[in-house]
Amino acid sequence: MKKIVMLILVFSIIFSIINILFLGLVPVKDFQYITGKGVVGILALIIEGDTLNITILHPTNTTYNFSIGATYAINLNVSSNYNTSNWWYTLRDERHNLVVNNSILFTPNTTIYAVRWDNRLLVYANDSSGVSDNKNVTFFINVPNSAPVLGSVDNEIYVCEGSALSYFFNATDVDEDNLTFDIIPKNPFFVNTNPINQTINSQNTTAKNEIFSGVIGKNDVRNYSENLSVSDSSLADSKSINITAIEINNAPGVENIGVKTIYTQGDNQTLFEEWDVSDVENGNQSSGNFTFNTTFSSGSWIFNISQSGVINFTANSTYVGVYDIAVCVVDLGIKNIHQNISVCGQSGTNRSSCDSFELTITGDNRAPTITSYSPVNLVFDASSTESLLFNVSERDPDGSTPDTYWYVDEVRKEIDSGATYDTFSYSFGCGVSGVHRIRVDTTDGSLNDSVQWNATISKVSCPVQSAGAGGGGGGGGGGGASSSACGVKWACHAWQLCQNTERSFEIGVISGDHYREVSEECSLNDWDDDVCGFQIRNCVDVNECNREFNKPGEIQACYFTIAPSCFDGIENCHDGECEFLVDCGGPCLACSTCSDGVQNQGEENVDCGGPCPNRCPVEKPSRARLIHYLIVVTLLLVILLIVKLYRVIMLKKTRTKKVKK
Repeated sequence: MKKIVMLILVFSIIFSIINILFLGLVPVKDFQYITGKGVVGILALIIEGDTLNITILHPTNTTYNFSIGATYAINLNVSSNYNTSNWWYTLRDERHNLVVNNSILFTPNTTIYAVRWDNRLLVYANDSSGVSDNKNVTFFINVPNSAPVLGSVDNEIYVCEGSALSYFFNATDVDEDNLTFDIIPKNPFFVNTNPINQTINSQNTTAKNEIFSGVIGKNDVRNYSENLSVSDSSLADSKSINITAIEINNAPGVENIGVKTIYTQGDNQTLFEEWDVSDVENGNQSSGNFTFNTTFSSGSWIFNISQSGVINFTANSTYVGVYDIAVCVVDLGIKNIHQNISVCGQSGTNRSSCDSFELTITGDNRAPTITSYSPVNLVFDASSTESLLFNVSERDPDGSTPDTYWYVDEVRKEIDSGATYDTFSYSFGCGVSGVHRIRVDTTDGSLNDSVQWNATISKVSCPVQSAGAGGGGGGGGGGGASSSACGVKWACHAWQLCQNTERSFEIGVISGDHYREVSEECSLNDWDDDVCGFQIRNCVDVNECNREFNKPGEIQACYFTIAPSCFDGIENCHDGECEFLVDCGGPCLACSTCSDGVQNQGEENVDCGGPCPNRCPVEKPSRARLIHYLIVVTLLLVILLIVKLYRVIMLKKTRTKKVKK
């Protein structure tokens, strides 16, 4: 009977422990003493003759190793020679000069959470009498290198013909490494090798970069399969994207006909104009791909334009007057319209262009006259960077509205039409000097009047990192354009095959200056003459600013090998492309990444663990599953108890029978 009682007691204890530990489990959260303003009001009173000494037992001045993605939990063990009333600590991130935790109360011993790299821990304590002491220790948190990660990038990117692509994206790296980027293949699309800028936030580097191009032409219209990559020089991430250059229908380009005057008899009685039209998709005015028409503002139609763009009209006395005429041309549109052409702001169907001009038909034409002008001084001095403003007023005694033509040093800069008051602004730009002529002509198409200014320009030197001389004037009061306003954007093609420097110099392929430059770079890399090589590339400004400002290098040293390949253990260029990392990317197979859906490069599982910044998820049994397991265990214990009780009872009966016998 005692055994039965003992078994029941043991079972009850086991069952109670199971229920306490699992079925009756109540989650408890860690808590921290919070004042709302940090720890305040702790008075450190030092009484002469009393000494409180504290010791930081852990952490010590050493390196602690953690896995990627771990929380850097560190035991804070301290001791003192007296009983202390208060303990508090401050943790500093020395690498970023930041306070991580400031004056945090704690009770020895506890756990603190450090930051990566250099940590400085300051521990303080005081006793009941106010005597205080403090100690500090610096320790290092070491974590293996992890791969950078590309941010969100659209799988489909669109750019329209006639526009330049500018698509910004980000990459992050928890190691705060310097990142490099690439896109393959290049041309017409490029990326900056180095990021536009890098920012560090919460020990995470975010690098901003751009996929860009020059203006997309008709020959660039198609789909491009591109591979975008980022690297910290040892690990990489990449994404496959598609860039579509969408064809648009360009409006016809048309000639400015300008104001015209013809007579009712004699010479110049006929208006003959073959209107120049050019269109990227449809050719010129004689291609038969256009529809032409004329419109008269007065409503009095006097002539038409042929379907080859020709106006041929002879006047007589019945047509005397001034006519405002609009000539328009309509093209055919494009044949294969892209389904997403709406992103380009058009439908791809017919487009038209028009030109308006004024026609005066008279029996006795008189010249237009410039009635006033500014500056009134026709000879003046100015600096080369000064913005010069000119204006004229004009009238025509026959009632027509003259056209105004502006010239600088006999080069036409602007045409103004349809007004009797016109303005022109111009700046010569830095580095220009001497006497220059600015002339304005006003004309009715037959007769004209003119004014000319002579300006003595004093040179203003260009800044060291600026462009050269200025450019042309603007229309209707617009500012003169200067080449310094052009934003240079360098796009570099892939590095070419690595050539041996010594041999190339001997046969004159490389200049002496470049030979010395490359040889010095090889020496810094400890490369002997037999492996010291150089490679070149071509860098172009996609904005065509005609400047060399900040142009990237087009020659560099490289490790020379006779037959570069994807298996030589060298990061090199061959087959028209460059490897992104050693023997991968570019002309080789894609580099292993943390987003390729393959368990490689030492990953614990697919794209997680190992060098990947993403930790592999740990499968935890759900509460329902845990309860299920506990019920099964409890039933098994009950069954075992019943079996045991049955055996005890049967054994007792057997003994009782034997005693009776």
